[in-house]
Parts: sequence; structure tokens; C-alpha cells
Amino acid sequence: MNHSPVSPAVVHLLDWQAALASQPDGLSEAAQDAAIADWAQRCWLDLAVVLPHQHHAVLAHPGNLQTAARCYLYAGEAASGWLHSPLHGTPEAPHWNADSAALADEAARLALGRGFCAADAAVLGLMGALAAIDARSNTLPEDFTRQRRHFPLLGTPRALPFASMPRSLRQPAHPHRLYAVMGDADWVIRCLELGVKLVQLRLKNPTPGELDAQIARCAEAASRHGALLIINDHWEAALRHTLHRNSHGIYGIHLGQEDLQQLSDADLDRIQLAGLRLGLSTHSLWELSRALRTRPSHLACGPVHATTTKDMPWIPLGDSNVGWWAQLLHADAGSDHPPLPLVAIGGMTPARAQAAAAAGADMVAVVSDITGAADPAAAVQALDQAIAVGQAQHDAQPAPTWPEPTLPA
Repeated sequence: MNHSPVSPAVVHLLDWQAALASQPDGLSEAAQDAAIADWAQRCWLDLAVVLPHQHHAVLAHPGNLQTAARCYLYAGEAASGWLHSPLHGTPEAPHWNADSAALADEAARLALGRGFCAADAAVLGLMGALAAIDARSNTLPEDFTRQRRHFPLLGTPRALPFASMPRSLRQPAHPHRLYAVMGDADWVIRCLELGVKLVQLRLKNPTPGELDAQIARCAEAASRHGALLIINDHWEAALRHTLHRNSHGIYGIHLGQEDLQQLSDADLDRIQLAGLRLGLSTHSLWELSRALRTRPSHLACGPVHATTTKDMPWIPLGDSNVGWWAQLLHADAGSDHPPLPLVAIGGMTPARAQAAAAAGADMVAVVSDITGAADPAAAVQALDQAIAVGQAQHDAQPAPTWPEPTLPA
């Protein structure tokens, strides 16, 4: 076990052979996995009772077995599941060895010392072990936090990726750099008329009739203006319009983490088969890990700065984390996991938007700096120009080696 004397967060590296010792011989792989998951959860519950003033994560690992490099994470109901290498299921998939547990423990200790919460430290722990396996080393590589091929995925990677975003996103000053996230169709249409080419309808608690009417208005306007329309949360309504009303103006869906957890793989298949892009929100490393396993079209990180649009527990990410998120997503983890674009969101002004773009954000999402402006047209122009300037400055800034904590330990 790994106990940090300076942090209330603790990562417990536990050999899962203990979970299988009392199980009958001949268990299927699925039954073994279920037994390990149940055991890890019970260990976590016991630890929470015995040491109630600490925040625990259990990382159940294969011990000394020469087997696939995957671990079971349990750090509470939300942060739980099998952690896999991005190379899982490929000829390059890493294999656990006798040194791997000690290296995962060392990496987790380093993360805890930097103030990460237990779940994020566990993710970084396995990342360190995967980096060492890849390097064929029995010591922890100094730069183990940098490569996407080592960043574990929370859940089995989906077989196919979602459709990609426009290729132009890889170029500075591309037309979709400003991402207007608006609370109703009137504001979406107003932004489209001001020249914004990427808009999201984020409609909260609508009636069914109101939802369908607003989506229809936005889709028609986006098609007319040659813009990309993303529907927040209401994926079933977006599918209805796409499949039954020939609504070609809908480009994709954006989901928060809670909504993502409620979707089955069959639901994700329905979105994917309709040709819709999928964007996902991420706030922490374990959320990033879970989002990446879906192989989405793009990811958002935030809040980069404190925001009044949502009440959230997260520590603002800041531009340093934008830089780390961006270098990770822009890396190629093999043909199955190509580079992904990043959206920065939260408390954006022109100056902050420029800094986020300079750090590596491909798109900057803005809400209240447009809707609260005395002159929305001037606000859109200032934001758009600031992001373009920031993207031109990106290469001058090296990406940080480590991310920074976004949840209290």
C-alpha cells in the first residue's frame, strides 16, 4: 500500500490475486473481472471505514503475472472501472511484469506529492507503469506524463472512433476557433448572423415541444449560414431531427460527464451511426481517461477560469493545464487513436481566450462574454481576433511536463 504522509489522498496498490484465491477454478475471464471489481470495491469501503479522514483509491493490479497491463480502479462510484492502455487489443499492447506494480506505486506517490486527488493519482500511477513497460525499463521514465500512448483509458476502448472534426482545425486562425455556447435559439441565431461558424445550443430544462422547435430553428439557421451546430445533452432529440426530419444542420452532440455515464455503448452506437460528432467535457484526469475511451470527435476542458454559468467543485484548470491537455490530445497514440482537437471553456474574455489559444486550445468556448456584452457584435469580433492571435503564438510556448490538480486532494 502507498500511504502519503502529507496528503489526505491515498492510492492503495493491491494484488488482485487475493480476490481470486477463494474463487472456484475454471472461472471465465468475465467472472474473474467481476470478482476483482467486487473485491476492489469492498477493500475501498473497508478503508473508508478504518481511515475515514483520508480519500482513497484502490488500484487492483496483476501482481507478478505476465499478462495484459490493465488495472481495476475504484475511488468511489463515479471513478471506477478497468483502466486499459490505449493500445489494448493491438499487437503493441503492453504486458505487466514483476516491476510494474512498484513503478505504478512510485508514479502515484509523485502525483500525490503534487496534490492530486486519489483517483487522478491512480491514473498517473498506471501511466507511469505503462511508460516504463514501453521503454523496457525497470525505472520510472522522467517524462512518463507526456505521451498519450501511455495515458490509460477508463473502460474498454470502443471499436471505432466517432467522425472527425474539420481538418481546418489543425491550422492557425481556422474559421471554427470561436465556439459560441448559447442558452436558446435566439442567441444561437444571433451569433450565426454575426459570423460565428461553430455554435452550441445548451438549452436547460425545456419542454419537449420547446426543445424540438428550438433545435429545428437552430439547425435551419446553421445550414443557411454554413456553420456547425452542436446540441448539448439532448442527444435523442438531435437524433430525431437528424434521422426523421432530414435536419442536416446538426453537426454533433456534446455531453457532460454525468450524461456520458448514463449512455450505454448501444446509445453511443446510435449517435455514431447517424454520423454525428461527439464532444465530451472533462475536468479531471480520470474524467479525461473515461472520455478518451469513447474515441470522441473532440474534447473540452474546463473551467479554465472561474465561471458563474455553473456551480462546480473543480479548481479552475488555468492555462498550464490547457497546455498539458492539448499536447496530450494532439499526440498520435497509433492509428486507432489519432490526434484530437481541444476546446477550452470557462470564464473567457478576449485576453483569456488569447492565452488559452496560445497554450494550445484549438477552439475557445464563450458564453457570458457574448450574452452579457453591451455590443455582442464587437464582443464576437474581439474574441475571434484574440483567439487567432493566440493560435499564432502557440509554437512559442512549450507544453508543461505535468498537469496540475483540478480537485482538492
